[in-house]
Amino acid sequence: MGRGPRRVMPFLAAVWGYRKIVTETREIPAAPGGGVSVPVSAPDIGALVESVDEAGLRATVGRIASASRHSASNPSHHAAVGAGIIDAFRAAGLGVLEQTFAYGHLGGRNIIGTKPGTRPDLRPLLVCAHYDSVESSPGADDNASGVAALLECARVLAGAELRRAVHFAALDMEEIQAPPGEAGLLGSAAMARAARREGRRYAAVYNLEMVGYSAGAGTQRLPPGFRLLFPDAYRRVRALGFRGQGLGVIGIGKGRALNRRLARSADTRVRGLDVVSVEVPSWLPIPDLLRSDHASFWLTGMPAVTLTDTGNFRNPHYHRPTDTPDTLDYRMLRQATQLLVATVAEHAMGGKAQTDPATQSPSR
Repeated sequence: MGRGPRRVMPFLAAVWGYRKIVTETREIPAAPGGGVSVPVSAPDIGALVESVDEAGLRATVGRIASASRHSASNPSHHAAVGAGIIDAFRAAGLGVLEQTFAYGHLGGRNIIGTKPGTRPDLRPLLVCAHYDSVESSPGADDNASGVAALLECARVLAGAELRRAVHFAALDMEEIQAPPGEAGLLGSAAMARAARREGRRYAAVYNLEMVGYSAGAGTQRLPPGFRLLFPDAYRRVRALGFRGQGLGVIGIGKGRALNRRLARSADTRVRGLDVVSVEVPSWLPIPDLLRSDHASFWLTGMPAVTLTDTGNFRNPHYHRPTDTPDTLDYRMLRQATQLLVATVAEHAMGGKAQTDPATQSPSR
């Protein structure tokens, strides 16, 4: 962990309740008859991008956001969504791990799909999205949209021969838990801290946090002080007419290099998707830019970036019962998924060898 994260830790501890989290990871065996075998071939990134299925994304959001996924108030749907994620990973031919965690009286589980790479000496990539919602909302944008993109990326990349392993994590308990304000980002904190304890690191973490809502001119708002702190990003938003469209890409510290990867992919692979890059120095702990699971991995020194439609700075349905599947822009969700697929595929095809070959699988 660098100097920046050390100085910011007390701030995050006060806001999000970062404390000791106990974790345990186990492999979920394949169903009787074995798992699905997916033929693997050299990747054609253009073909992978075009194979992203908008109808499939819409159907996935509909299933996930049919009710709240708050584990305390609606445990049955929360569990059903978790089971559906396991089924989707199996259908993609991935190995599946379940990582349970406990934090005081709270407990949850992360679900991790693993795609091996051809080079075990390269650190893997992580794609993640939280699958829980707040108690009062079905959470179509927050964050069924992110989970749908995660699962579609796993499906599309399943048959691609990649040098780096790629892990796909559906994270639990990102939202603030009851009693109000006690803790949030628990699933990502559990996964990141377990990785650090085991001496395992991801080469990059791509986090999806609300990627499906768009609106018209003048609907994009910004956090206080944004214009002064990020003048280039502000000018980009202004040039776009403050339209609530496209994605914000937020990278902190070492994660800023991932911003540039995403920007290049947007320019070359996903034309028509507006991307505003926000590069945050490690010493600048702006609360509104640390409200998702990328913060947990940043704190452990891993490069992390979040793709987001900016949530409550655009979407009037944020954390409300009206955050329903019919409010989303599925063309934009497809474009966001295409951007993810292109960037992860290109990243996983290259890279220099690292010194920790044990990173081929998540920490246990």
